[in-house]
Amino acid sequence: MKFKKLIIENYKSFQFPTQIHFPQGDDGKSIFLIGGMNGAGKTSIMEAVNFCLYGGKAHDIFKAVNRKEKALGNVKVSFELVIEMDDLSELIVQRSWNAGAIESPKPNDLQEHLVVIRDGKRVSVRNKRIWQDFIRAAIPPGITQFFFFDGEKIQEIAADDHSEVRLKSSLEAALGIQYINQLSGDMLYLKNDERKGFVEISDDDLEFKQMELKKEKTRLSRKKKEHADLSRELDQFRHQYDEARTRFQAIFNAEPETRELLREKEKNRIQKSNRLAQLENEIKGLSEGVLPFSIAGVFFDEIKHQIEAERETAEGEAIKAHAGQLAQKIVRVVEEPEPIYRETLSHEKMQELEARIYKILKEGTAITDVPKILNLSERDAARMLFRMEELENSDVFLIQPLLEEKQEIEAQIRQIEASLQTGAASESEKELFDQLQSEMESCTTQIGRKTEQIRILEEDIIVLEKRLNTIEGEIEKLYERHDVSKEKADFINECDAIAGLLNQFVVRLRKSKIHLLQEKTFEMYKQLSSKSGLIKDISINNKTYEIKIRDRSGHEIKKSGLSAGEKEVFAVSLLWGLAQTSRLSLPIIVDTPLSRLDSSHRDNIVNNYFPNAGEQVVILSTDTEIDNDYYRLLQPHLNGAVHLEFNQDQELTTVKTGYFWEG
Repeated sequence: MKFKKLIIENYKSFQFPTQIHFPQGDDGKSIFLIGGMNGAGKTSIMEAVNFCLYGGKAHDIFKAVNRKEKALGNVKVSFELVIEMDDLSELIVQRSWNAGAIESPKPNDLQEHLVVIRDGKRVSVRNKRIWQDFIRAAIPPGITQFFFFDGEKIQEIAADDHSEVRLKSSLEAALGIQYINQLSGDMLYLKNDERKGFVEISDDDLEFKQMELKKEKTRLSRKKKEHADLSRELDQFRHQYDEARTRFQAIFNAEPETRELLREKEKNRIQKSNRLAQLENEIKGLSEGVLPFSIAGVFFDEIKHQIEAERETAEGEAIKAHAGQLAQKIVRVVEEPEPIYRETLSHEKMQELEARIYKILKEGTAITDVPKILNLSERDAARMLFRMEELENSDVFLIQPLLEEKQEIEAQIRQIEASLQTGAASESEKELFDQLQSEMESCTTQIGRKTEQIRILEEDIIVLEKRLNTIEGEIEKLYERHDVSKEKADFINECDAIAGLLNQFVVRLRKSKIHLLQEKTFEMYKQLSSKSGLIKDISINNKTYEIKIRDRSGHEIKKSGLSAGEKEVFAVSLLWGLAQTSRLSLPIIVDTPLSRLDSSHRDNIVNNYFPNAGEQVVILSTDTEIDNDYYRLLQPHLNGAVHLEFNQDQELTTVKTGYFWEG
């Protein structure tokens, strides 16, 4: 498998679609050099490969969107990787994240899209998981750590003095042991699943179920007989009720009424009678109180008029009797305390004015001609007016609606009593009426009771029938299990045998692959280490994964006793050994692997590791790692080189052909 082209768009400093072509050599091998200063985007290239192949979290993608494009509202990020597969077919993986036309998008707005093109034909990705599983199977993410790594990964492995756990997980990922373990687990699951349903069936078990079935059938037969008996009784009561009803209609020429309806009528009659008694008491109370006085209510208006007229007459006579004094007072009021006229009247004029007023007061008005019939004093007149007003405002005048309601209720009571009458002309007819009424009432009660009993029986019958079907199904399954018990037992034994065989295979595979890993790691370590002549071998325990390094004398050299450079060389050797042990043909991408190595180790890496690391090697380096001298050493093996040019002002990375000094 080889990478042919990578396209990055709107990711970090790669603002615009940026293509990187990976040239191939005539012999099938390829070493491609990508130069870049710190911060120019070398790490972004490795991240782009991983994101394109395996996807990523929307939050991480959103955080890495090019800042200028994000400020413009464009948060679409896309990657494209063109791959030549081992069968020479071409696979194109296009993966993008986009929020669409959303103002002020957020990480959760990003939607992931996957497009897979194989040999120029777009493959349906309606089920994205299927193609993601295909990509993971072709390029397992657990193994890419041996093929895609950087200086930090090397240092991490180098600094791990107790690397047994890491080595175990790495080797098992390289060998695909997790899939074998999963298969073994699946076999055990199938075995346990079969065991859940596997029960050895004996003849006694079948006989017990048959007895249970017979018992339930007997219960069902008994319930059905009871149902039939109740149905006959119900029909008899219904027939008896119909006969009594027909006789009642023929004799009394009326529809019989149920006892409930009769009780309701009697209850209504009692309520009406109680209300009638209440009305009579209210009417009686009003009659005993102010009723006698209220009889004269029709004369109240004339009496009031007469009282007012006699009052005015008395006032007129009083004015006439004191006309002289009043005239003098009026004249003085006109003049005192201040005259109300402009010119002062003479004494003669004042006397004339007083004479005229006296005459007017003395003559009075025509109302003085009203005869005095009542001849009441002012106090008696006020008391009489107050009493008439009190009577007019009393409840005595409500007696009329009470009388009307009383008449209406009396009519209703007569109607109810009439409907309660048997209509029988004699005692014998009344006795027959009561007899037929009682007979129908009894039949109605029995019909209700029998109907409820039948309903309960029908529910019991349904439950029993379902129970019988269940037992019959269980018996059928028992017979099936009885027949296939041996077959299931054989299957369970086969599952155990296969699981055991897989476990043995894992043990042998791990043992053989650890031996191969030892050889490959030691092979590369001898080429890269400056102390290779002092080391006799490297051994890895196939159970504990403990790594031991021995010198020529057979003494163990602790990994912690190695120099920092030797540890990093050992880490690179171990990564190469794991890659070789996996037997996968994947591109190797190495990011800044030489930053912390001394010159002798760098020479060995450039001369021995890069040319032999794999079929396709992509090196990401600064100008101080692969410098002019190392470039000349590496140049015969190179199939091409580019460098990443970063514009500080525009925060933009572009790809230029040629290494730093060749561009």
